[in-house]
Amino acid sequence: MLSIVYLVTLLGIASSAKKPRHVLLTVVDDLGFDDLGFRNDNQIPTVNFNFIAQNGIILDNYYVQPSCSPTRATIMVGRKPVHTGINFWIPNIAIGLKLEETTFADVLNKRGYTSHAIGKWHLGFFKTPYTPTFRGFSSFYGYYEGSEDYFQHTTSGGLDFHDEIGQNCGPGCTKLAWSDQGTYSSNLFAARAVSIIEAHSADTPLFMYLAFQAVHAPSQTTPEYIAKYAQRINESDHKRQVFAGMIGAADEGFGNVTNALKFKGMFADTVFIVTTDNGGPTTECSTTGQSNFPFRGSKCSIWEGGTRGTGFLYWQGMPTSVQGTHYVGLTHAADWLPTVVAAIGSSFTPNETLPLDGVNLWDALMANTGVAPQNPPRTEIYYGINQQKGGPAVRDIAGHKLIIGGGGGKGQWSPEQLPNTSTLTGMFTAPVARAPTPANVQLYNVTADPGERQPLPTDAHAAVVHSLQAIVAHYNATKVPQQENDPSCPNYAPRTSAKGPWVGPWCD
Repeated sequence: MLSIVYLVTLLGIASSAKKPRHVLLTVVDDLGFDDLGFRNDNQIPTVNFNFIAQNGIILDNYYVQPSCSPTRATIMVGRKPVHTGINFWIPNIAIGLKLEETTFADVLNKRGYTSHAIGKWHLGFFKTPYTPTFRGFSSFYGYYEGSEDYFQHTTSGGLDFHDEIGQNCGPGCTKLAWSDQGTYSSNLFAARAVSIIEAHSADTPLFMYLAFQAVHAPSQTTPEYIAKYAQRINESDHKRQVFAGMIGAADEGFGNVTNALKFKGMFADTVFIVTTDNGGPTTECSTTGQSNFPFRGSKCSIWEGGTRGTGFLYWQGMPTSVQGTHYVGLTHAADWLPTVVAAIGSSFTPNETLPLDGVNLWDALMANTGVAPQNPPRTEIYYGINQQKGGPAVRDIAGHKLIIGGGGGKGQWSPEQLPNTSTLTGMFTAPVARAPTPANVQLYNVTADPGERQPLPTDAHAAVVHSLQAIVAHYNATKVPQQENDPSCPNYAPRTSAKGPWVGPWCD
């Protein structure tokens, strides 16, 4: 039997085990699966993202929602659209992430963190309490809407660029960043992140949510960034050349932020998370030159191309055995919140949040061997619905995927970006003939057929279909309606000021 003293010593060692202290969660908007250098043999040499991915853990079966607002809400609260009521990107109507939701920042603030948000919000702004500094962030520098001009920072008839310092920074506090017009947004966001890090006390845990505008439409970057990558891409594909400049600027900015953490002595204590918000918009929903090779479908769809996203993480203190590995278990954007809470050595208190859809992946990630875990923390993916309200879709851990009501969009395949070192290269040729299947129900095995080219006959796989339908029924039992415009609010209109119109809350 272990002595009391020895047992206490063991517990002490466990409790003092090194944990990451700071959290940098970076979202790259509309990034395709085949768009970073580590996946396309450096057609676009994203050296800073590559370093974090290739020295950390790349998530091979990582899923997001089909469009931006649903995924951002999922990340922010660890709950899927079926439970937040945000199934589609938010236009200028009176809806937003519900105020009863507990955000990532709220959770970490209770654990001594200072939280800052930079870049794209897109979780509602019709009333001031829906804006970032009322959702747990101590500052916000960026835009409320889903897209805008990269240089002028205008959309929907006005300037949408806000500089908000301090929690609950509403009227009388928030400032419009008129002086930043003319400067490229990726440069501005990275510079603000660097300045926050430089002013931050390393003794206080930092949570930074860095949501780049890149690489969402419009296709805009500076000539310098285009020239930097132009020789690596066929000159006939000008859109991809501009796209390369857009992602290159974000990569450079990300590198500036990581360097600032090094200079501050915070890098080694930071867990880095990088994620897209949806698959690349290859054929619809604001294309800018993305590729989802080898998958089928685009942003706004529930094909793999719209939902199987790029995601990876790194912490210098992770076991050397897991550094530079691929995690092949199922993962979802909803998992980041519970995973980070576990990573920092904490746990949720009873009823701290609304019921989470995310699961804690930390132990599985830190024990990763590159093969499927024996006791995976996640055993299914609920894709939700597509932009045309078709769906839902679900998949199991074996790769069986059921689509009810159509995948959405054109359902086309992305071209391979050559050169390419994807582990899936070579598996796909021209589309094959479809197997007979009911029009409103399609079954695939996305492990054997990641490109969703060979539908399986549902009658021959009745038990699998029944099992997947049970997952749908499980979510249907607790789903909430899609949020609708608040009829008590007037229609959106830009606000006015002496310097010009601007975008902001219109229903306070």
